[in-house]
Amino acid sequence: MFLVLSGGDAVLALDFPPTETATPSVPKPLVLTPKETIRDSTNYPFPKPPRNYADRTPIQLDNDEETVPQGPALRELTDASTLGRIPAVNQDDRSRGKYYWHPSERWNYCHYREGDRQWYGWRTGEAFHWLLWRAGRFWWHDKDNQRWLYFDRGYWWWRDPKVPGQFLIILEDGHYHTCDANGVLGDDLMRTGTEEVFNAPVAKPSPEATPGTKHGGHHGKHHMDGGTGGDMPGGGMDGN
Repeated sequence: MFLVLSGGDAVLALDFPPTETATPSVPKPLVLTPKETIRDSTNYPFPKPPRNYADRTPIQLDNDEETVPQGPALRELTDASTLGRIPAVNQDDRSRGKYYWHPSERWNYCHYREGDRQWYGWRTGEAFHWLLWRAGRFWWHDKDNQRWLYFDRGYWWWRDPKVPGQFLIILEDGHYHTCDANGVLGDDLMRTGTEEVFNAPVAKPSPEATPGTKHGGHHGKHHMDGGTGGDMPGGGMDGN
């Protein structure tokens, strides 16, 4: 193949170096100390969902334990202004086993103290999503794969305790992706047909498109509807 220049000279296309493709990357993973980490073997069941709003309006909700929390409610709960108020909320809400409702910009969040554990949650439709506050960040338990994920800079992360420098991250597609210590992304574990389970990689059936229903799919196929929508009672967002 030849390329013809305006001056009439011809050069081989191979004389031009190939265009470099940027390696997909995300923020450099945060490395937590052992004191900041929740061991995957730790069992902290989610609290029961609240049965009333702050004004005593009754609600009937079920905990969503299979959908990784995502969407606008999570982003609002984890923005800098809201995070800065959480230590004061934890100190002020002193009664154990009581549901405290706190308004934010568009969402109402529920705080629940269970012993020394601080839980925060919100409603989406008929489902309720719980996160655990620990060591200055939020955590969510992936019970299918027995992992405690921590939320940092817009993503859910898990550090592989057996492989130094290896992390898993859940992206917007709802899949686990491998990620190294520099933030360079690797395999989409759903597309490769494998899932990094607690002990070792296990072969899975042929990967399918991520379903939109709550209980579809096999382990590791996390859905994106947790906190992304729902009804709007009283003209406001869920939780009003």
